[in-house]
Amino acid sequence: MAKKLTIALAGNPNVGKSTLFNALTGARQHVGNWPGKTVEKKEGEAKYKEYEINVIDLPGTYSLTAYSIEELIARNFVVDEHPDVVVHIVDSTNLERNLYLAIQLIELGANVIVALNMTDLAKKQGIKIDEKKISHFLGVPAVKIQANKKIGIDELMEEVVSSAGKKRLKEPPLRYGTELEDHITKLEKLIKEKIKVPEKYDPKWIAIKLLENDNEVINKVRGIKNGDFVLEEAEKNREHLQGVFGESVDDAFADARYGFISGMVKESVEKEAFERINISDKIDKVVINRVLGIPIFLILMFIVFQLTFEIATPLADVVDMFFGEILSGFVLGVLETANAPLWLISLVVDGVIAGVGSVLVFVPFIFMLFLIIAILEDSGYMARAAFVMDRIMHKIGLHGKSFIPMILGFGCNVPAIMATRVLESRKDRILTILINPFMSCGARLPVYVLFAAAFFPINGNLVVFSLYILGIVIAIIMGFILKSIFFKGLSSPFVMELPPYRLPTIKGALIHMWERGWLFIKKAGTIIFAAVILIWFLASVPIGVEYGSEESAVGMIGKAISPVFAPLGFGNWQSSVALAFGLVAKEVVVGTFGVLYGVEDVESEAGEAGLVANLQGAFTPLSAYAFLVFVLLYVPCMAVIAVIKREIGWKWAIFTAIYTTGVAWVGAFIVYQGGLLLGFV
Repeated sequence: MAKKLTIALAGNPNVGKSTLFNALTGARQHVGNWPGKTVEKKEGEAKYKEYEINVIDLPGTYSLTAYSIEELIARNFVVDEHPDVVVHIVDSTNLERNLYLAIQLIELGANVIVALNMTDLAKKQGIKIDEKKISHFLGVPAVKIQANKKIGIDELMEEVVSSAGKKRLKEPPLRYGTELEDHITKLEKLIKEKIKVPEKYDPKWIAIKLLENDNEVINKVRGIKNGDFVLEEAEKNREHLQGVFGESVDDAFADARYGFISGMVKESVEKEAFERINISDKIDKVVINRVLGIPIFLILMFIVFQLTFEIATPLADVVDMFFGEILSGFVLGVLETANAPLWLISLVVDGVIAGVGSVLVFVPFIFMLFLIIAILEDSGYMARAAFVMDRIMHKIGLHGKSFIPMILGFGCNVPAIMATRVLESRKDRILTILINPFMSCGARLPVYVLFAAAFFPINGNLVVFSLYILGIVIAIIMGFILKSIFFKGLSSPFVMELPPYRLPTIKGALIHMWERGWLFIKKAGTIIFAAVILIWFLASVPIGVEYGSEESAVGMIGKAISPVFAPLGFGNWQSSVALAFGLVAKEVVVGTFGVLYGVEDVESEAGEAGLVANLQGAFTPLSAYAFLVFVLLYVPCMAVIAVIKREIGWKWAIFTAIYTTGVAWVGAFIVYQGGLLLGFV
C-alpha cells in the first residue's frame, strides 16, 4: 500500500517554483481557488518510490508578515494544515533576499527543506555555494537542484521522504540578540502562563509576532481568555524596544534576520573577485533602454499576433472542417434517419453546432496566443515590459507593477484582476482593476478574427494588433482621468524585480497554455452552450415565424435596442442582439451571429462564406472597425463583473459596467463619425 505525504512548495516570485511544481506533478495537477479567496490554488500529485505525494504550490511571497492575502494564505496553510514537508525554493543567484522567507518558515515550526534552484545561473555568475554549510547554519537540509532540467529532483525527493518523519526544529537557529531575546522570553513566559493557545501555535512564535505588531496574530490572541492582558504587556514591550532601537520593532527583527543571513552567506558562498556582467544585464541594456524599450515592446506584441495568425490559421481550418463537414453532416444524417422532429434538428444543427462550433473554431488562435504569452512570461520578459511601462504608468498615479495584471488581461481579465492582489495599496488595486477590462482578453479574439477575415483580408493582423494597442492606450487615458477624480496622489513606492532571463521549458509553457485554454473550452461547453440554446429559442418563437427573422423574439429585442447603436454605424438588429448576449461572454458575440445568420452547417466552407456574406451586407469596413472598438471597450463579461464585486465591492462593479460601456459608445462614435468625415466607408 502506497504511503501518503503532503508537501508544500514555498518561495519568492520568479524563483522557479512553478517549474518545480510542473516537474513533480506533470499532468497530474489542477487549478482552483483557495477556499473563500480569489487567489489561485495549484495542487498536484507526484509519485516517488512507494510514496504518493500531494503537492501544494503556495502563492509566491517574499515573507510571511501577513501584509498581503498571499502571505496570509501561505502562513495559514503551514500552520493549519501541517504539511509533512515545506520545500522552500531559492534562487541561488539571490540568496540573501530569498533566505529571509526560509528563516520565517523555520520560525513558524515548518519541516523545511531548502531547494537551491538555478545553480547553473549561479555557476555562470561565478557563485559557488556550499549547501552543507547552508544546511548547518539553518539546521535544515539544503539540496541543489536545476528544476528546468530536472537535475537534483531525485535527491530532493529522497530528502523529502527522509525528512517527512523527523521532528521539526524546536529552536530556530537565529538568535536576535540580548535585547530582543529578553523581551521574547519574557512575553513567551507570559503567554504560557496566562492564555491557552492552540497547540499548533508555538508560544515563542506568537511572542515574536506580537512584538512585530502582526494584526492577524493580535486578533487571534484577543479572542482568548486573558488575551487583552497579554496584548497590553506586548504593547508595553514593543514601546520599550522602539525607544531602544529608534525604529519600529518589526524593522529591528528584519535587520536581525538579514544580518544572520548575510553572515551565513559570507561563510557559505564564494564569489569570483572580478565583476562579471551576465547575459541578463547585456540584454537589459537594450530591452529596457529608455529610448528602445517601448518600440521593442510594440514590435514584440506585433510579432506575437503575426505568429498567432500564421501558425493557428491552418489548425483552425482543421477544426472548421470537423464541425462543418464531419460533425454537422454526421449529426444531421443521424437525426434525419431517426425521423427526428424539425425543431430538434434545428436546435442541434442551427443552435448547438452553429453556435458553439463557430466559437470553438477559434480555439487554435486562443491556444497559440496563450502559448506565446506563456513563453514570454517564463523567459522573464513580461517583468521587463512592466519596467518599460513604469514611466507611463506614473502619469496615472500607478507604477509599472500595475502593468503586470494588465498584461495578464491579454489572456483573461478574471485572473488579471485577481493578480492585483500583489499591489499593497488598496487605491492602486482599485484603479488597476477599473482600467483592466480595456485589455483585450482572449475571449474577444474570435470576434476580431471573424471581422478581420470578412473585412480586412489583406491586413487583418495589423487591424487586430491595433485593437490590442488601442486597449492599452484607452486604459492609460482612463486611468489618468479616474486618478484625477477619485485617486489623487502618487501610489505607494515599490521595488521592481527583474528576474534573470531563462530559456522556457516546452513542458512548462504547454502546461500554462493548457490551463488558460481549457478555461475557454469549458466556457464553450457551459456558458456559451447555454447562451446559444437561449438564442436559438428566442430566434424560433413565436411558433411559426421564420427562424431568426425580425418577427422572432430575438428580432424584436434587437430592433428595440438597435437605435442606440445607429450613430455608431451598426444599427442592424442582429449586431444589437450579439452585443447584448456578449454580456454573458464575449465569445458569444460570434456564436450569436452564427445562430442568427446560421444557414445550416455554418462551419462548412459554404456556411462560413454565407456568414461572411451576411456580415458584409450588414457592415462596411468602417462600421465593422467601429463595432470591434465597441466590443473591445464595452462592459466586460459577467464573470469579470463578479470578480470585481468580490475584490472591491458592488459599487465599483456597477460603476465599471456603466463607465466602460459609456467609453465604448464614445470610442465607436468617434471612429465611425470621424471616419465618415475623413471620407472612409
